[in-house]
Amino acid sequence: MQKESYVPLVKLKMVKEKEIPYSGERLDSPDKVSEFAMQILEGADRECLLVVSVNAKCKPVAVEMVAIGSLDSAYVVPREIFKHAVLCNARGILLVHNHPSGDCEPSKADLDTTERVRKAGEILGVDVFDHVIVGEEKDTYYSLRENNHFAT
Repeated sequence: MQKESYVPLVKLKMVKEKEIPYSGERLDSPDKVSEFAMQILEGADRECLLVVSVNAKCKPVAVEMVAIGSLDSAYVVPREIFKHAVLCNARGILLVHNHPSGDCEPSKADLDTTERVRKAGEILGVDVFDHVIVGEEKDTYYSLRENNHFAT
């Protein structure tokens, strides 16, 4: 007789760690995304990648720091990027990461990662609305969408 085995039954819940100020405006432009994200990324001495999950009106429903890297890189896989977006029923996401050097120009790795994430989002039905790279100075950013890195 075969011994019965068990599989765990799990329930996933999101845990709210804290809240950050938010004006209630749509995050529908790179400058708004940058201003919002700098509340978290300001002063970071390593690359950090934030995922801002947004609803259909482009208003944030959750924010997660999915990667903390080194001085000039932060490795992340699409699975980690979409985890909380799926859990909070987001319509789309905004990727935001910092360049501690202050130079917001995207690297080849930034462009490649963004494209991989966009393709994964298409499969999941979660749009990647933009990927914004922020520098050290306020109002210093680079939007991949605004600079035509997103295929239409």
